[in-house]
Amino acid sequence: MSNSQISTFNFKSNPVRIEVINNEPHFCLTDVCSALSINNANSSRFNFNEKGIHLMYTLTKGGKQELTFINEPNLYRIIFKSRKAEAVEFQNWVFEEVLPQIRKTGKYNTQPQQSALPEPEKKFTFELTQDNIHDLVWLLFSHGQMNWLLGRLIKPLQALGSSFSPAVYSHHVEYQRHHRDCLPIIKQFIEPLKQANPQEWQRLQNRLNDK
Repeated sequence: MSNSQISTFNFKSNPVRIEVINNEPHFCLTDVCSALSINNANSSRFNFNEKGIHLMYTLTKGGKQELTFINEPNLYRIIFKSRKAEAVEFQNWVFEEVLPQIRKTGKYNTQPQQSALPEPEKKFTFELTQDNIHDLVWLLFSHGQMNWLLGRLIKPLQALGSSFSPAVYSHHVEYQRHHRDCLPIIKQFIEPLKQANPQEWQRLQNRLNDK
């Protein structure tokens, strides 16, 4: 049985409901189209994948109302087809603020954080061999190269109308963020080599800085 919960955030004063189903966000289609000033939205217009559509019923003053929620790939189909400036702003909001918070906490929270002191972050101590560090550097380098390839594929796939374009775009954005966050951590791991093996340290630094 799937677990779900709904939270609401505002995009330019437009409320957008998000249902989190098994840790995956689904966006209320009516709210998204209202925020982007899109009329007559339906599955056929945007070529939605029906597996990414979830119907939910809610009670209103007028009785039971059916709401349609769409998953991330279907959301991208709307964004890609929209030529409105709001689509880019909406996209940036979702990718840079909403999704990262949902990934981390399972919901979107617009309330200010309490002023209580945060719990200290847990720290772990372990030893890495030079080969371990070397493998981590190459893993991040390979990750960056694959993300570069995904970025180059987005426009051709969109031009072809490929059903893979939303997923490629989603992964590209997520990988880019994770690569940015992990790069300074990996650089900390190779720092001990600066004294022990300067040539290897410089080689790995160069690899990490490759675009």
